[in-house]
Parts: sequence; structure tokens; C-alpha cells
Amino acid sequence: MIAGIDIGGTKTHVRFELDGRAVVDRTILTNEWRGRNDVLQDVRNLASLILNDVCPTITVIGAHGCDSDDDRLALQVRLSALLPGTLLVLNDSELLLPACGKETGIAVISGTGSIAVSRDVDRSMIAAGGWGWFLGDEGSASGLVRDAARAVRLALDGGEAIDILGLRLLEGLGIASPIDLGRAIAAIGTAAGIGQLAPLVFHSADEGSAIARNVIEKAGTSLSFLTEQLIKRGAFGADVVTGGGVITRQPRLFDAFRSALARRAPAATLTLVEQPPVLGALELARSIGAGNYPPRLPMPHVNGRPSPSKDGRAA
Repeated sequence: MIAGIDIGGTKTHVRFELDGRAVVDRTILTNEWRGRNDVLQDVRNLASLILNDVCPTITVIGAHGCDSDDDRLALQVRLSALLPGTLLVLNDSELLLPACGKETGIAVISGTGSIAVSRDVDRSMIAAGGWGWFLGDEGSASGLVRDAARAVRLALDGGEAIDILGLRLLEGLGIASPIDLGRAIAAIGTAAGIGQLAPLVFHSADEGSAIARNVIEKAGTSLSFLTEQLIKRGAFGADVVTGGGVITRQPRLFDAFRSALARRAPAATLTLVEQPPVLGALELARSIGAGNYPPRLPMPHVNGRPSPSKDGRAA
């Protein structure tokens, strides 16, 4: 029995397979088990979520928020004490490459948040982005909403009349005046909550808002910038894959990313991962079970202990 788990900022997708057949496949809201106030309780909740159905022999998890090797190893160590078998924890973006049959490259997530991730020859994570909606996450759902509100504010400061985008944001936030945009967004308080308004940006672009279209173009440029930074820092950049709840549903954003990437990294190929990322977790679990461990990924824990690599290095 193998288990793949994709923990996103909004939803958690759990899928178990036995002999290639799905025996569990369900999606729940991430905030139903992760409160972020008590790390150890969150780990126990996650373990219970996995063991509630069956006991897998190999579990691969891609987790939103594990944006460094220290983060992902900390979760792997704590969770391995509660789960039997082999356990590997990665950043959620790292499920995209195996989901489309690739071993190396750069994975770019555009969902509740945004981040670009790759690994170097020493299996160390290289990341750009992932700073949260307050500081960054450009090109994500929450980042698009924040940047749309900012663009509306700048247009108003320039003496322009409020456009379709501004009106849609006022309606979506339940406020009467653009003066309250910042307060209303801050009052939502979470990336997942703010990101729920992201479709308004794309609907406004479809309705003719030049401001919305410019926000989307800049979001695509931001995703290409994250990718370019990893290439400059030594990531294998020939294959770039992208996925997440925003970019897979919004062709305007993917087109903007593709155009901007072609200018910044013309040698790179960009693939949109439309299949569920949890399939990438399962593909990695199958490879581990067959003894074909991906050379650039960190080592798992086995029955609560670090698993040494072939050259003797432990996780």
C-alpha cells in the first residue's frame, strides 16, 4: 500500500493505492486538520488523517509551507515517529515534476500562494518566492487580489474613474467605498480567504478591464522572475513545470507566464500540469518501492529512522 498526499494552502488531497488501484481518494480543507497554532498537534492530526483508512508502507507528502530543507525535514522527523514504513516529505511544488514524468527541472506553483522550487546536485532545495501574501506571493490567488486592489488605488490616485475591476472588488468584499479596500482585505486575514476573490480579477479582464489585464500580465512576469532566479542560482532550467489552483484554471495567467518566460529564459520549455499533483507523490512512492530513488531528492525516513543514501549519507 502506498500513499500520496498533496497539502495545499486551501485543500489537502489524500490518495492511497494498492497494486495500482485507488483504494482511498478524498479531498478535505487543509484548515480542518491544520490550525498552525500547535505544530505537534497538527502533526498528530496529519498522522491520524493518514492512518484513519489504512496503514501505507510508503508515504510521500508534498506540503505547502515546507519552503526550506529545514522545514520539510522537521515535518518528516516528527511525522516519522508516528507513521510506520517509509516517509518522504517535500514542498508541494515538488510533486509537479514527477506528476508529468520528469525527474529534474523547476516547479512553479500558482495557487493559494506562489513559489518556484528546484534542487541542486547535492539534493539541497533552491527556492524563490513563498513569502506569503503580505510580502510576496506574486502570481498567486492572494497576490493577484492584493495587487489588483493596489492597481485600483493607483488608478484612483491618478484621477481615473473606478473601473470594472474596482467595482467587482467592492462587490466581492461587501464594501461601498474603495477607501476601505485595504481594511477589508486585511480583515480577511488569510491567504486562502483573500485568494477566493481571485476569479474576480480574471472576470474583470474578460469584461474589458485594462487594469485587470495589466495585473495578470505582471503576475505572469513575476512567476518568470522567480524561475529566472533559480536558473541563475544553478537550477536545471531546461524543464519548467507549473501548476496550482489558479494557473491551471486561468489561461490568461499561463499565457502571461509563458510569454514572459520566453523572454527571460528562451531555452526553457514550460509545461502546464493539469493532472492532480498527488499523482506525482504516488509516482515517487512507486519509484521508491521499486528501488529507483530519484537522484536529486532528499532521503526518506524508514520506521522512524533516517535512511542512508547509496553513498552513506543520511537524511
